[in-house]
Amino acid sequence: MNWNKGGPAGKRGFGFGGFSLGGAKKEEPRLPEKTHTAFGAPGSSGGFGKNQQLPAFYKIGTKRANFDEENAYFEDDEEEASSNDLPYIPAENSPTRKQFQSGGGGSDSEDDPLDAFMAEVEDQAAKDMKKLEEKEKEKKSEAYFRYMAENPTAGLTQEEEEENVDYDSDGNPIAPTTKKIIMPLPPIDHSEIDYAPFEKNFYIEHEELNSLTGVQVVELRQKLNLRVSGAAPPKPATSFAHFNFDEPLMHQIRKSEYTQPTPIQCQGVPIALSGRDMIGIAKTGSGKTAAFIWPMLVHIMDQKELEEGEGPIAVIVCPTRELCQQIHAECKRFGKVYGLRSVAVYGGGSMWEQAKALQEGAEIVVCTPGRLIDHVKKKATSLQRVTYLVFDEADRMFDMGFEYQVRSIASHVRPDRQTGRGKSWNDVPAGTGLRSDTRLIRKSRT
Repeated sequence: MNWNKGGPAGKRGFGFGGFSLGGAKKEEPRLPEKTHTAFGAPGSSGGFGKNQQLPAFYKIGTKRANFDEENAYFEDDEEEASSNDLPYIPAENSPTRKQFQSGGGGSDSEDDPLDAFMAEVEDQAAKDMKKLEEKEKEKKSEAYFRYMAENPTAGLTQEEEEENVDYDSDGNPIAPTTKKIIMPLPPIDHSEIDYAPFEKNFYIEHEELNSLTGVQVVELRQKLNLRVSGAAPPKPATSFAHFNFDEPLMHQIRKSEYTQPTPIQCQGVPIALSGRDMIGIAKTGSGKTAAFIWPMLVHIMDQKELEEGEGPIAVIVCPTRELCQQIHAECKRFGKVYGLRSVAVYGGGSMWEQAKALQEGAEIVVCTPGRLIDHVKKKATSLQRVTYLVFDEADRMFDMGFEYQVRSIASHVRPDRQTGRGKSWNDVPAGTGLRSDTRLIRKSRT
């Protein structure tokens, strides 16, 4: 049975014949009327009708806007009131500034006794603080003037005795007309000091040298262009093996690119190892410094180790800072083999650092005469343990006017010390106080 009257192509639902709603007229949807005085359209079921409209003076649609405007109005009043309530502060340079600071700045401060009291307290505290700062400044200035009165040379750079050295056409230094006066060390009585004995002779003649005759020794010295004076000087060596150095020192000598001893070393090292005093005269760069340093290491290693507060065992005195630094570098290079310490003490360096290094202890001190005297006077070091004393380029120190200083240094070292002296060509001035039992001269070939 086909219930769809419209057939297969027809629509099913309320439109077919069995369920038709009748011939009701199709109505268009009605839009609400534009009005601002009612919640709904006139005659609508969901809103008020014509008889239910509210009066126009309620202004329902503009109530929020009016509320915001009133709040803004009151906020403006509050801002104006807060801006008008700010305290009056006079300008920085105005006449009423002081009156305001002292508490008379307005009716509020006059009326409020607490504000006036606090202003007075703050003013008094500021005055007290100012007085305290002035007292502190006075204390600092008084302390400064007192310190300067006690230390008149504070902040001044100490003059150097080796600076501004002029040389003539032959390369000899010219004594300056004006220089710092270095007072020599005071005399000392060695008879009151109990010195420990020490060994000076460490030389063992090699078999090859022992077999040489007197004629061969003379010929060898002529070949090396050497002239030696003194009582029975040792025979000159021709190889490093003849010195009988131990292996650590020989290794360092080979490492320093020494292949064969120079003529001054061939004769000077055996003399120094024998414990004899010597004056070595040769040209600069001939190797005479090493002729003093190598035997010095053997001499130091035979001594007992330094104790706390003791001074050096070997002292090398030279005239200039540059030569002092050069010899110090050589002492460090060969001394590190045995763990020996070397300190350079010269003018122009830091007195505090040098004194600290001396107080820590050093077996070797390379110095200029003036600075060594300064440290001895200040008890930074002592010369009581010195048994090996060398004056390198002593002729220059005499020409520069340091004869009295050199004499005082020599007089403060024990009398049975071993002394060496290096020199460049000129004869030794008479009466210098430097003894020698062997004189070695290396003449240049013409």
